[in-house]
Amino acid sequence: MPCATRAAVTLPPATTVEGYVCRLLINEVPFPGERGYKSEEDTMLAMEGLLGVLDARLNHIPPGYTQQQVAAVRADDVIDIITAGGEKGQFDGFYRDDAGRPVMVPRVGERIDNLIEIASRGKPGKFARLLNHAAELARGYVTGSVAYHEPHEDVLNVNGVAATGRAYSWMTDEPQYSPGGNFLRIPDDEEGSLGGNRFFTLRKEPR
Repeated sequence: MPCATRAAVTLPPATTVEGYVCRLLINEVPFPGERGYKSEEDTMLAMEGLLGVLDARLNHIPPGYTQQQVAAVRADDVIDIITAGGEKGQFDGFYRDDAGRPVMVPRVGERIDNLIEIASRGKPGKFARLLNHAAELARGYVTGSVAYHEPHEDVLNVNGVAATGRAYSWMTDEPQYSPGGNFLRIPDDEEGSLGGNRFFTLRKEPR
């Protein structure tokens, strides 16, 4: 996919690491008019929570766990974290093709193209700000040039159970969805529900 550019929005090319991360952040959150959308602030914070999960799986595996237990892969590359498990793996629709290149299913690119088209209409507004926020987060994370707010870093207790801090997984925010095992459902008062997603931390003492 070529670099997506409009008057209001510039996303890094999907063939770059920041472009791939950026598109995951966009794909996993709701925009105005979509199911789960609450506010611009909520969607932006959700993007930061998603990035926090990627970083936690890559760089902050807690004592008592292995990276493979938490992230389903051994990796020192954020792309490997995202593509673990293939097309229907850890992050649905993001995978490596037969040549090992990180790619996305068509629906991801189609939705993003539509969001960019909406953002290009008239004066830049919410759509442009949300798309650019994803691009800035991804670019800053990959280059190490911009800090971001990790909303779950200090979650150290969940309903009386000691937790590791940080989120290590997210799923659609419905009661029936849970990664199970040692994952703990972060409650609403700890910003566990953001952008239509539920975030999960880990038990401090694995069972």
